[in-house]
Amino acid sequence: MQASPVTVIVPCYNEEAGLTPLLDRLDKFHKTVPDWSFLFVDDGSSDETFTMLLTATRDRDWVKVVRHAENLGLGAALRTGFENAHSPVICTIDSDCTYPPERLPELVAKLDDGNEIVTASAWHPDSAQAEGGKIRLQLSRMVSSIYKRLIGQDVYTFTCLFRAYRRETIRGLNFHASGFAAVAEMMLRAMLAGSKVGEVPIPLEKRVYGESKLKIGDAIVAHLSLLTLTAVLISTRYVRRTVATVTG
Repeated sequence: MQASPVTVIVPCYNEEAGLTPLLDRLDKFHKTVPDWSFLFVDDGSSDETFTMLLTATRDRDWVKVVRHAENLGLGAALRTGFENAHSPVICTIDSDCTYPPERLPELVAKLDDGNEIVTASAWHPDSAQAEGGKIRLQLSRMVSSIYKRLIGQDVYTFTCLFRAYRRETIRGLNFHASGFAAVAEMMLRAMLAGSKVGEVPIPLEKRVYGESKLKIGDAIVAHLSLLTLTAVLISTRYVRRTVATVTG
């Protein structure tokens, strides 16, 4: 069977409260993109998430499910998703619909502008005001601003999971973070490798069902480590360019 032109990866961990409204929403959305497929990665849920996902596959041939036996973190769930997605375009979305899945085609279309990655951007100047937990929003905006300064490019949002990728870009990304920092690490490594990133201004919406799995303390530690790594990578590139110029 021919691979779908787009596979959408949906990482899930203990999302039973929000799965029914998410699937209802995707049922309607899929009618507008009938050749797309959706791959749910259950990251070792301890509630009814996996059972509900298996039930969902019975009458939805466009839904597939893979599962971790234990909770390994968002980064690990993404790596599993990428390993099992074979479409030329791969998208990732949040299971809580804090970004509207109906806007994914806008991101996919922007890949045609020469971008390797296109991300929703809550912090873009043209985006409406974001909603959600105050501390989470402040952390996301702050670290995105620091990453932007480090990289030196006009990309405003580094922490958003709601993205579209070219498959060949994904295959070249060797990211290591297990938790939420993996989202930023992927973007940073791609940009340092020369990938072009596009943004679509989309505001972050408030989570309606379930609870966020983001642990602020763990996220801060992870981002501090990633900031250090990014600074080292940038410094190493600068030294190599300088040496090449001198010896050339």
